[in-house]
Amino acid sequence: MSNQNQNRNYYSDPAPDYGKRYRKEDINTASYDNYDVEESVPRQRQIPQGYQEVQPVRRVQRPQGYGGGQARPQQYRQPQYYGDPRRQVGYGDSYNGYDNRRVDRQRYDDRYNNYSEARRRPVKKRTSGPIIAVRVVAIILLIAGIAVVGMKLYGYYDDNKGHNELKALSADMEALYAKNNDFFGWLKIDDTVVDYPVMYTPGDPEHYLHADFDGDYSESGELFMDANCDPNGYHYLIYGHHMFNGSMFGSLPKYDDQEYYSQHRTFRFDTRFEKGEYEIFAIVYSQVYDDNEDVFKYYYYANLNDETTYNTYVANMKALSAIDTGVTPVYGEKIVSLSTCNYHTDDGRFVVCARKIQ
Repeated sequence: MSNQNQNRNYYSDPAPDYGKRYRKEDINTASYDNYDVEESVPRQRQIPQGYQEVQPVRRVQRPQGYGGGQARPQQYRQPQYYGDPRRQVGYGDSYNGYDNRRVDRQRYDDRYNNYSEARRRPVKKRTSGPIIAVRVVAIILLIAGIAVVGMKLYGYYDDNKGHNELKALSADMEALYAKNNDFFGWLKIDDTVVDYPVMYTPGDPEHYLHADFDGDYSESGELFMDANCDPNGYHYLIYGHHMFNGSMFGSLPKYDDQEYYSQHRTFRFDTRFEKGEYEIFAIVYSQVYDDNEDVFKYYYYANLNDETTYNTYVANMKALSAIDTGVTPVYGEKIVSLSTCNYHTDDGRFVVCARKIQ
């Protein structure tokens, strides 16, 4: 073998004669020295008898930026133009087996990139008209609810402020009466929020249901006495709201607890005419009944000047009491009944009854 062939790199350097290399099938060797060289002449190629052609390795190389997919074989075709000279289709690279188009890649992939970007971009859904209307209504209701709650909280604050001013006059009954002639007395239960004036308007029984001491509108109103009560009689039936913030008679149902009752067995009710301390004898759950129901209705016994009526009231309230107090009034002892709404049943009421301690 010539020195030229000995120094040649068979992996990269072509044969000097650019010929085709063949190998005999019956030669079992890894050396390339046994290859014969056939002169490269412009003639039709023929494989000599007893030889086989060594096929070159066909490498698959994808062009830069290629999006994937199966490789397409080389297609030889004449250059074509599609309006833009830079988008011509030229002869391909026969080694790689792909079209080597001289195309600006950004322009070549315009449509593909735009389509891919559109698929990645989240689609903004259009909100339908009914949904928008529901949202608007919900926002309006929310604002209205916040306004109502704000007004109630302000009302509680204003009522509490007004009562604090009145407490400074609670010891001076005549000053309170001069301020408002509907004033009848002052009720106070120690260690509770119950520390309020009591109003009396027989001509307008529920005037102070939603009116404050000065006559202005108030959600909590004032404590007021039943119009059928006798100011000089034996029974003062006093009504008050069960407020959710605990004001007015909101804490009254706590008397159902034995320990709470034991700590608050007495309270004071002073009027313009006399001062008085009262001892609780009954704690009753009741309700407002229909007129045709044949049951005991405590609110029909506002006046207890008659002894029989007095005893009937005391006996029934003692029988209905949730706690056995061991106290029983006798005719002639003044009674104060504190009544408020309760939610144990429809139109429920909660009543605390006490007798005056002699």
